[in-house]
Parts: sequence; structure tokens; C-alpha cells
Amino acid sequence: MLDIPVIDHHRLPIMTIDCAHVIMQKHLECTATTCPLKAQAKHRLTTPGHLVPADVAHRGF
Repeated sequence: MLDIPVIDHHRLPIMTIDCAHVIMQKHLECTATTCPLKAQAKHRLTTPGHLVPADVAHRGF
């Protein structure tokens, strides 16, 4: 987004659903296995059912 590289990948102490959505959008090029913040956001969204992961891993490109 806006060609600004994401430089912070550290987990947050508290993450809201809205924040998790924004992180998933900004960290499109990150994988949840290498980016702790995206992994936290993915977990935050899958736990209440806001996100249903695909059966096959892909990057969405």
C-alpha cells in the first residue's frame, strides 16, 4: 500500500479485530510463518471466524 515498505513485524500486546484486518492488508507480502505480526493477526481473525483459511497455502498473487 502506497509503496511504503513494512518495517515493523513485532507482535502487539493487544490486537482488535479492526487492527487485525488492517495488518492483514498492509502485510500482504509477508507470510504468516515468517512474520509474527501477521501470524498474530491471522490467529485473531480465525479464532472468532472472521477469516477462514484456504485448504491449500498460497500467497494470493
